[in-house]
Amino acid sequence: MRNIGGTLFSALLLVLLAACSAATTESTQLGLESDDAQNSQPEASAEPSAAPEASETQSPDSTSPPEACSSELQDKIELSIASQTKAFATEDFELAYSFASPSFRANVNLQAFIQVIQSSYGPLISTSELQFADCYSDQAEIVGVIDVRFVEGGSSLYALRYFVVATEEGWRVEGASNLELVASGS
Repeated sequence: MRNIGGTLFSALLLVLLAACSAATTESTQLGLESDDAQNSQPEASAEPSAAPEASETQSPDSTSPPEACSSELQDKIELSIASQTKAFATEDFELAYSFASPSFRANVNLQAFIQVIQSSYGPLISTSELQFADCYSDQAEIVGVIDVRFVEGGSSLYALRYFVVATEEGWRVEGASNLELVASGS
């Protein structure tokens, strides 16, 4: 069983680190990383390494920086968010609620969830297209963040950051930043 308190802490840490590491990510994406850094491999040790302690495998290393998601991991996270958004579009709030993390559901009942979505995230209900970017996770791939932009009604562009956690059911939404109107057309 995962440590939920540690997971929440790690998710918040990921958000802070993701913002701080944007310059590093841009350098890597532009191919500005040195050849030595790209080709360096850890040397093999003559002695076998000890197995990790149980506590090391149960919670992410909060001191290591977040890593950009692999395309496979990002696809899984996107699928959960897109599925939740499709459920919003059909007003199937019970299905949308099932894409929330267990800790979120333990603290927010279905009726409160519906109220929050309708009052603070209403544009998600009439979203026509999702665009995903900047996916980061901890090294253990237990928590992650991803930026999402979407168009409401063909004219207003919104952005928010999702906080997600890996569960036995797949990736689930732990929370999201405040909805931000990025652009509006006529």
